[in-house]
Amino acid sequence: MILFVSISVIRAGELSSNYFFDSTVIMSKTIDQKCEKNFEILRIPDGKTSYRVNAQIIAKTFELGGCPIESKKVRFVNFTKQANTDYRLLKEQITLFFKHHYPAIEIQEIHIISRANSDSLPEHTKIVFDDNTFKNKKGTFYVVDSHGIRRYFDFSIDATLKVLHTNRKVARKEAVSIQNTLIQSLPFEGFRGKPLGTLPETPYRFRSSLKENTLLLDRHIEPLPMVLRGSQVSVTVQNGSLVVEFIARATQEGGLYDIITVEKGDGKRMRAKITGENRVELQ
Repeated sequence: MILFVSISVIRAGELSSNYFFDSTVIMSKTIDQKCEKNFEILRIPDGKTSYRVNAQIIAKTFELGGCPIESKKVRFVNFTKQANTDYRLLKEQITLFFKHHYPAIEIQEIHIISRANSDSLPEHTKIVFDDNTFKNKKGTFYVVDSHGIRRYFDFSIDATLKVLHTNRKVARKEAVSIQNTLIQSLPFEGFRGKPLGTLPETPYRFRSSLKENTLLLDRHIEPLPMVLRGSQVSVTVQNGSLVVEFIARATQEGGLYDIITVEKGDGKRMRAKITGENRVELQ
């Protein structure tokens, strides 16, 4: 009899730190789909709902089977038995949660592990997430049962995300545009900021120089100032009902309502408040 194992493959050819199983027999192709041979890796002891193995043992088994696998990033591999509880409602909420933050995310699988033994969930269960849960592919949430008690769960998602990358080296303060970015799909892992799925609707620029093929996060860009240093600005001076306008040069950059210095043609400098794009009002 052939036993099938349901395990999520995070990245083909590279060993992951976590897998889920239905059968106690773990086969090579269920861990690495690129492996041409399908041989037994290990057997989970009867009665075990979780099992931890040194990653090097698994890597050595692959090597002996003629199908090497990358394991440098993993010290131990955890196998967790899939629960029989119906988690469809929770999975729907997790999907909506990540879709809210990443509209272009494509979720292949969601895994949920309860921290307490239970075969049922309260009706109308509502998940409570931590504020930064959306930044990582795995995390913790809780629901409140009918007795007002919090029940905690661990979860992980297998997903891909289409995000902006630089298509060449970009300079600090360079405007973000279709000419220096492109969309690439990558496995959803953990990020040190929020990835950008599309170009901003309003003008933005790079905060610093970036290498080619850099994943763009929200911290990499900033709004383009309404007034740039060295640009020509229209200066408005109002005295009662009398309004005078003249052209000057901005010696500083700034956003709406910032106070900057402008310089007239005769070299005289004065302070002015930004009121619009390349428009200031004398203070």
